[in-house]
Amino acid sequence: MDKSPLKTLTLEDFLESERHKLSGNLTPVTPETFAKWKAERTDKKLAEQQAMEKKEATGRAMFEKGDWNLDISEEEEEEEGEGDEEDIWNLEKLRQETEALREKTEAERIAAVGGPARSPLVNGVSEDTGDGTDDDEAGPSNS
Repeated sequence: MDKSPLKTLTLEDFLESERHKLSGNLTPVTPETFAKWKAERTDKKLAEQQAMEKKEATGRAMFEKGDWNLDISEEEEEEEGEGDEEDIWNLEKLRQETEALREKTEAERIAAVGGPARSPLVNGVSEDTGDGTDDDEAGPSNS
């Protein structure tokens, strides 16, 4: 058993025999080709890891990682300071825009029905005092 091929076969002999079994168009490994292959491989693994992290980006994972608490850069702070006049959350401006849209919609609805083009109530101004008398009509005078 001392002379079995497994005990007498050296690593170099084994690798040489396996190399001869390979066929096809093979690229010889040089320091340049290895460096290129290694760079491509690490880039590919990094891209796969980032894709996996995005796929698994749950709220808990984001909280634990701390992505939710990123500091605002100075540029963003300057941009926010410049846009104060045109604030998206300006409620008064939003209310006015909503009222104008409602008035327009109501006028279109009334026009579609065949009513007057503008209703006194659509303008928000009503001349009716609610006492049952009309100021337009001349009533009996006591003079």
